[in-house]
Amino acid sequence: MKVPAINEKIAEVVHSEAREFYKPDATVLVVTNDTEIRRDMSELLESFPVKTLWVRGMEEVKKTLSREKVSLCLCGFWLLDGTYRDVVRFLRLQRAEIPAVIVCAPSCPNDYRDYLAALNISAFDFICHPYRMSDMEKILHSAAGVPLRPPSPVPPLVAPGAAGLRKAS
Repeated sequence: MKVPAINEKIAEVVHSEAREFYKPDATVLVVTNDTEIRRDMSELLESFPVKTLWVRGMEEVKKTLSREKVSLCLCGFWLLDGTYRDVVRFLRLQRAEIPAVIVCAPSCPNDYRDYLAALNISAFDFICHPYRMSDMEKILHSAAGVPLRPPSPVPPLVAPGAAGLRKAS
């Protein structure tokens, strides 16, 4: 019987840990008919360990939720067959455990009244363009339980050498 070499064992462990690391932590349902939101959210969400599902209307929301376990719903203002209000109302009545975040399109003139209206119908949050990575990270963490990314390492400070210092005159 051949005993695997130490390097083979290490490679196997590293490979299995890598699979666990890249396993999605949550499933995010993005409900929008807006191409700007789809493009921007796609670019933003690809940075996080989440599975993303895309739908354009209420009928698709119902079908998707009947077969998928969703952790968070991001919803644009307008859908093929309704608005964000229909999605939030449906989630509150049928799937109360799924937080809904309303996403304002880049071309939409957002107003504080839109924000208040979303919160009044029990939306979890409301985000406006420009969408920031840090905001999305906080939403994914607080609403869907996605772990926060560790902060990027700060480069060490390097003291200038003696040649880099000038004499005071």
